[in-house]
Amino acid sequence: AVSERPKMAKMPQPEGRGLGQGRRPRYPWPRMAVGAPNQILSGKYRLERELGRGGMGSVWLAQHLTLRSPVAIKLIDPGIATNPEALSRFLREAQAAASLRSPHVVQILDHGVDEGVPFIVMELLDGESLASRLERQRRLAPAETAHLMTQVARAMTKAHEAGIVHRDLKPDNIFIVRNDEEEIAKVLDFGVAKSHTHGVGAVSSATRTGSVLGTPYYMSPEQAEGSKSVDHRTDIWAMGVIAWECLLGARPFEAETLGGLLLAICAR
Repeated sequence: AVSERPKMAKMPQPEGRGLGQGRRPRYPWPRMAVGAPNQILSGKYRLERELGRGGMGSVWLAQHLTLRSPVAIKLIDPGIATNPEALSRFLREAQAAASLRSPHVVQILDHGVDEGVPFIVMELLDGESLASRLERQRRLAPAETAHLMTQVARAMTKAHEAGIVHRDLKPDNIFIVRNDEEEIAKVLDFGVAKSHTHGVGAVSSATRTGSVLGTPYYMSPEQAEGSKSVDHRTDIWAMGVIAWECLLGARPFEAETLGGLLLAICAR
């Protein structure tokens, strides 16, 4: 529900043409700018200003027109919306997060499609991501690390009990808000979550063997290998990597290339 913040190091990229390169996709609706101030979505929400932009789209500050309450809205770019697998990820994010009842998981309020553009409505969070805090402070005290990671663990416990594996835990997806005198960590972005139950929908081809999903720095060895049998232990691994980074100010695995990074995770 917030902007994606700068990362501590540039993530190595695989060779080849990525999404958005090469030929422009054809849109099944008139091409338009995704998100603009004062734009009305589904007759219920008015966009006010963009909070941030990521790989799949943008996040906006918006207002519910009837309740007059502020919310955050995540819009998916039309070019990505034409991809059935990307749409499946987007819907899976809404379903996975909405199925969890925890103060440590961002609350999903609504979702829909407006003029061909899918959107998710989330609670508006006031604070900063763990990535931003690490960017500013470099490392955290042991007590602060334990406090935040305990709350992340509570969120993941709820998810795992529901048969949901996040698969993309990282500092950018942990948001820190203040509740009176206490700081609360909330887990965001279940876009690559995998369900082991029938309640959140079938696992798409994005989970097929040989497919690598998530952010490489925080991947478990089995996830880096593209294994289909990724379970809750991959989230536990990611939490360990995050805790390491919080305490030491550096990640345990670094490399100049994506291949080198995956090799380091799997072999060392």
